[in-house]
Amino acid sequence: MPREAFHWRFASGQAGWHCRRQRKHKPPVAAGALPSLVQVLGVFDVTMSYRVISPRVDLRRLATCLALFLFALLAFAPGRPALAQDALKIVAVVNEEVITELDLYMRLRLAMVTARLNDTPETRQRLLPTLLRTMIDERLRGQEAARQNIQVADDEVNMRIGQMARRSDLTPDQLAQALAGNGISIDILRDQIQTELAWARLVQRRLRPQVNITDEEIDAALAQIQAAQGQTEYRLSQIFLASGSMEDEATLSQAARRLKEQIEQGANFAAIAAEFSQDQGAIRGGDWGWVRLDMLDPKVAELVASLPPGQVGGPVRGTGGYYIALVRATRVIDVRAVAAGTVSLEQILWSMPENAAESEVNKAVSQASTLSPRIQSCADMSRLAPEASPGVYRNLGNVPVSDLPENLQPYALNQPIGVPTPPIRTNRGVGIYVVCDRGGGDEAALSRVGVADRLGRERLETLARGYLSDLRRAAVIDIRL
Repeated sequence: MPREAFHWRFASGQAGWHCRRQRKHKPPVAAGALPSLVQVLGVFDVTMSYRVISPRVDLRRLATCLALFLFALLAFAPGRPALAQDALKIVAVVNEEVITELDLYMRLRLAMVTARLNDTPETRQRLLPTLLRTMIDERLRGQEAARQNIQVADDEVNMRIGQMARRSDLTPDQLAQALAGNGISIDILRDQIQTELAWARLVQRRLRPQVNITDEEIDAALAQIQAAQGQTEYRLSQIFLASGSMEDEATLSQAARRLKEQIEQGANFAAIAAEFSQDQGAIRGGDWGWVRLDMLDPKVAELVASLPPGQVGGPVRGTGGYYIALVRATRVIDVRAVAAGTVSLEQILWSMPENAAESEVNKAVSQASTLSPRIQSCADMSRLAPEASPGVYRNLGNVPVSDLPENLQPYALNQPIGVPTPPIRTNRGVGIYVVCDRGGGDEAALSRVGVADRLGRERLETLARGYLSDLRRAAVIDIRL
């Protein structure tokens, strides 16, 4: 394969240290050669060449860039060569693709910041083996996606980053600056998201055709829903660590316990799930929506039934590995809501945490109560939104009634079209809502579609776990940590 020479430029700016790759017309040097030029003048210039060995070069770009920068900075500093050697130390090889100590350290920094982990030597030491395991699985997913020619557009990655930023009340640029302030390039997050999206697309393309939900299965599931009238349903988030890979049972169990300890000490559950969970729910921060106990692994169901809302439980050993569960909310099943289909909903939300001070809640309720009588239609919601500040307008689109908070469902079912609700307190703040349309047509058909979709997702998750297990068994993995 042809060699390509690149110029790597390291510079300091408002967003912190960054690096760029530029094509250079220079004669090739020996593969694996060390940087040939370092100019310590506020800007570091390093020239190197390498073989283009896979379509995943972009995924290696940042790690290579940072490794070279650190090497250039330290290797030429008096008395500091050992630090540069440590940065380039290989901690794992996955089918000839290396993971360096710097790769692992930068991902650890990302996990620390996004999950609000306590950055102590003990925490780092405890999480490194679990994080390395996650990175190895990511390499396997990414390699397989590349082998199957799965492409992910930059716009898709940008959309995910935008969603992550909004959850923290930030813009994408502000998120990038916040990461840079902690010594983390946004490109590390971009690479992680790109691999997640590529794997999800691969699973859909390769495994979805194998999923066939029969009418008999749908009928049986609908009968279970009818029989569940009045029972409890749980809004579940979970973290799953798969067994049967690199570690023995004791090591895997210990890793699960350490993750739970971090969550109990204040780490963000969704961020931990996104970083460490090894199921399809990771891409949603571990969120599995509303579930009944009969839909869960028996051990997980027993755990979930024992948890009050807001409490984390586990880990427990269930089918395929270890589970950590968080029950976010509970509700009594209303078959009428399950069968009602969807509503087109708009909201103005005054965001605040669940434990917000009573004075803050009362202030939002007062503002919402003043604005609500002036809203006569859906068009008024967006028109009057600027007057609601700090309340924020959002068109929620078509939402399944059964997915709404329990105290909002009666309004979704009965509120006249275009008439605002009174102020409603949810776990995200205080909001007023307007129903703009309701899903019409055959309600039974709507329910069948929803049930078929759920059954399909459950089956697809099982197939995806098996797919990754096959990749692990076939891989050549050398761990050197």
